[in-house]
Amino acid sequence: MGTDVQDTAGSDTRSGFEKSAPSWLRRAGVQAWLFVGIIAAAAVLLAGFKTLQSILIPLILASVAAILFRPLVDAMEKRRVPRAIGTVLTMLLVVVVAVALVAIVVWGIVAQAPAIGAAVASGVETIGGWLEGYDVDPELLESAEQTVRAAVPELGQGIVGAIGNVFSSAIGFFIGVFFGFFILFFLLKDGPTINEWVGGHLTKDPEMGAEILGDSEHSIRAYFRGTAITAMATSAVVVIPLILLGVPLVVPIWLVYFFSSFIPYLGAWIGGAFAVIIALGTGGVETAAIILLAVVISNGMVQSAVSSWAVGGELDLHPLVIFLVTIAAGTVGGITLMILAAPLTAIIVRTVQRLSAAGAFEDD
Repeated sequence: MGTDVQDTAGSDTRSGFEKSAPSWLRRAGVQAWLFVGIIAAAAVLLAGFKTLQSILIPLILASVAAILFRPLVDAMEKRRVPRAIGTVLTMLLVVVVAVALVAIVVWGIVAQAPAIGAAVASGVETIGGWLEGYDVDPELLESAEQTVRAAVPELGQGIVGAIGNVFSSAIGFFIGVFFGFFILFFLLKDGPTINEWVGGHLTKDPEMGAEILGDSEHSIRAYFRGTAITAMATSAVVVIPLILLGVPLVVPIWLVYFFSSFIPYLGAWIGGAFAVIIALGTGGVETAAIILLAVVISNGMVQSAVSSWAVGGELDLHPLVIFLVTIAAGTVGGITLMILAAPLTAIIVRTVQRLSAAGAFEDD
């Protein structure tokens, strides 16, 4: 009987607590704890990523490269070329393209570093002359000029070694390259088998798993294809006036502008500033003003229009969503995550849509 009294008292206590807390407050509390749990899980994943980045970065880059180049291996296999041989030929093509790009950058930027430095220094001196009329500290101007002079020779090396910057040392870089090529070989050679296995274990329905993987590959390819198209269009808007106005060093300017455009939003403005300073140093104020106008048009209307069609349309994401997730990813994870933010968001959105359509989120 005493037990019955205790049970009744306990029941009354719970009932009183439920009456004292409104239902909306209880729901808000539960959702707040769920939100805290998600943030904690994200923090753990980010910490794990930073700890294992020497392995994860090659894996991510190899996975992206495999997605981009796998259609070539598939096409050769359809023409009765053994998949292993097609994989080797594709990887040789990747190496040749990479070496060619490095050679172009070295020839276009590093080899012409003295001329670039002189043009940039002349532009900085012109800007400094304007600022002297506003009582700007001369030592500050001199320091800025020296900084620019020192940065120019490292510009090409910075582009060539952009991937290597994620590693802590040269040894780590070469180990990462080895890991990347090792992973890339098997992702290309055994791609269909790996996709079948992952798709079969991704969800309860193997067909849905295959569709999710297909969406992921489409998003990655669409993003890089769209970014390349956008970079070509925006760089042309700047390069054509440079040629018409007779500004020298057009090739280095185009290289910087094109490759920096793969860094979302910020990269194109860096390349544009580089073009304007060289135009100022070699062609004067009027030439620089025309190039500045071209840069504003390129990074404004042209980039918005082309990117919305080539990237946003393919990924089925609103440009504002792409902008927000890109900036947030760059703040949290650096350039690598910043570049991959848009396609990863598209993958997540499409996966959630497929799972929701299949009733995966419905309560039993």
